[in-house]
Amino acid sequence: MKRLLALLATSVLAATALVAGSTASASALPVPEDDPFYAVPANIASYADGAVIASRRITAIAYLLPIPADAWQILYKTNDSHGVPTATVTTLMVPRTAWKGAGTRPLVSYQTAEDGVAGKCAPSYGLRGGLIGTRNASDAESGLMLSALSNGWAVAAPDYEGPDSQFLAGKMEGQAILDGLRAALAFSPAGLSPSTKLGIWGYSGGAFATSIASQLQASYAPELNVSGVALGGVVAEIRKTIDDFSGSAVGGAIAMGVNGPMKAFPEYNLGQYLSASGRAKVAAASGDCIADAVARYPFLSIKQIEAFPGALDVPVVANLLHANSPLGIPGTPTAPVYDYHATFDELAPVGPDRELMHRYCDSGQVVEHVEHLLAEHISETVSGAPGALTFFSQRFAGQAPKNTCATIPAP
Repeated sequence: MKRLLALLATSVLAATALVAGSTASASALPVPEDDPFYAVPANIASYADGAVIASRRITAIAYLLPIPADAWQILYKTNDSHGVPTATVTTLMVPRTAWKGAGTRPLVSYQTAEDGVAGKCAPSYGLRGGLIGTRNASDAESGLMLSALSNGWAVAAPDYEGPDSQFLAGKMEGQAILDGLRAALAFSPAGLSPSTKLGIWGYSGGAFATSIASQLQASYAPELNVSGVALGGVVAEIRKTIDDFSGSAVGGAIAMGVNGPMKAFPEYNLGQYLSASGRAKVAAASGDCIADAVARYPFLSIKQIEAFPGALDVPVVANLLHANSPLGIPGTPTAPVYDYHATFDELAPVGPDRELMHRYCDSGQVVEHVEHLLAEHISETVSGAPGALTFFSQRFAGQAPKNTCATIPAP
């Protein structure tokens, strides 16, 4: 386990630095907006949720090297936050070695922090092009997917923001994850089945989407055999997280992030709550991944973009942000939860996470909540991963989960 922790620490942190600091020229690999494979068919409404529309075999890349697994990109049908049919892509990877455990090979849906508002930020793009080819932040987490694959599990990495990169559109993201699992199970070359044991896992923005998927599963995809849910550094409440970003070295993420709800919910005319300077900054970041926006506007604060003091707390805006947060979306997971968080996380406050876990516990679900005192947001990606991998190994083996609901601190 110590070797795994050291490997993950080196790979994740090095990859993050490479992505943030890269000045490499754009790859010849077309971005999703220019790749016909990603196109939503005109008859999309005729497909069932999770139906496979198209597929292609690819070579998936972790950092700089090919991943030793059979890999495909799968275009499948899902729905946006308004219930409008659309399509997105998942990258499905299956180890080439035979599964030695009981039953069929398990499948883990790993949600990277798809923090961006353009197709170049999608995990499918990053996994196909690698670090040098794409400057995609999702690559920083490909080591975690490699770890899951090394356990013999199949791994799916969905583009859960959809074709329009609707960052922070909670319902869209959760549904896209669940429909991605449906598509992976239905994709015959992968050799999976409806009874396949499933895990869903994500960190930070990926945990935001994962938690929402787990809360929607009972009503949206009750047939899925979810065995466990792992959440790391979860962003449980958007508004409180914005406060942590505001004025910090990564404040530029706010200008990028506003574009997500603006695209997903045009009926709210969110631009009216931005100053002229704010609208210009948001527009400039409308094609950014988080690393681009952070470099563009370091130390950006809410005050620098809002139309008037407290604009984000106007009821219509506050309600929209809450309604797209895990704490604002109804439902609780149907499977045991492993939740890990840095106690002093500077970007995803631990208080809302504790509140969310108390809600899960109150519903009767088993939760193992782990906090790390000496970690912060980036290092917790690594600190919490071994526990998540152990959690899934136990779930897939049918072992009883650990319940720490009685000791979770108050929010």
